[in-house]
Amino acid sequence: MPQDYSIDEQQQVIWTRCWGVLSDADIVCHQARLRDDPCFHPTLNQLVDARAVTEVKISAAAISKLGESTLFSPEAKRAYVVAQDALYGLVRMYEMHQAARGSEAVRVFRDHAVALAWLGVNEQASDSSQDNSKSA
Repeated sequence: MPQDYSIDEQQQVIWTRCWGVLSDADIVCHQARLRDDPCFHPTLNQLVDARAVTEVKISAAAISKLGESTLFSPEAKRAYVVAQDALYGLVRMYEMHQAARGSEAVRVFRDHAVALAWLGVNEQASDSSQDNSKSA
């Protein structure tokens, strides 16, 4: 799976990074890994850096199902930073599904710095200082 993440307890944010081919199965697996992580809490914010994704194999059905997810609380901010137009559109669909559920805290960005500012966090610390980094 082309993803990893770390939970920054000090800044209360999950740093997720995606690369390569991103599929429906990757999304489902990532959510399951977060749900099972003892450091995860639904109120944590999240930054998903998907700028290195080279191919998108995500279905509209998977986005719809993800949009119905209750993994995060409605007030937990989730920022997605993307480079590909196809992924931008899929995240916008997800954003609309979440808005229909009452969450206005999902945004898609092209600019990493703007996403960080929206979340109110500083740049991610190096992986060596993250003791709870997860990779798959």
